[in-house]
Amino acid sequence: MSTNRTYNITLLSDISMQSKLFKDSLERGIELEVRLVSLSDLEAEGNANTTMLGDYVLIDFNYLNDSNFETYNQARLAANINAKEIVINCPKDVASSQLFKWRNLVGVFYVEDDISLLLKGMEKVMQDEMWLSRKVAQDYIEHFRCANTVTTSQVYANLTKREKEIMRLLGHGASNLQIADELFVSENTVKTHLHNIFKKINAKNRLQALLWANNNIALEERV
Repeated sequence: MSTNRTYNITLLSDISMQSKLFKDSLERGIELEVRLVSLSDLEAEGNANTTMLGDYVLIDFNYLNDSNFETYNQARLAANINAKEIVINCPKDVASSQLFKWRNLVGVFYVEDDISLLLKGMEKVMQDEMWLSRKVAQDYIEHFRCANTVTTSQVYANLTKREKEIMRLLGHGASNLQIADELFVSENTVKTHLHNIFKKINAKNRLQALLWANNNIALEERV
């Protein structure tokens, strides 16, 4: 496969023999360089001015869970690029809701898909098409359509003014330290507020809180 444009492509996965072999196969197929990046690489990058994320980011479904997703999300926001996200090694029976955390999803490939199918899908994706099953596409569109029309729930209305401020900043992707700086409080104070917020909305972590916000906070209150 050859393309008329040059893209920066990132494979977000653990650094292993298997991932390196996959990277090599992908590079041969799409005739473009692929950068293999781990979560440790993203964490080490920290506050650097450069980014390891490219125009397209392939994410191993099993590599990112709810707890370490925030590392990727912070790197994506810091990069200030609208990277298109492609999930690979996805279980065939995965619930569509587990894919909603990817805000710019353009492709999903399953564990049983072979390299030839992946290359075919990548070709479509790099032609500005999408590679999603009909069900995933419908569920994904419906989720974000509803997110833009939700009304504010009573649970959110009952949060304190400071808790609402923190939820708004959380929705913008701010880290605990960034929230602390914005509100002129200590990072420990932010952590305490987040603990109380999570308890009130029955969320276990930041990702669950973000998903809750999509379904319980009107769009005009999130900006």
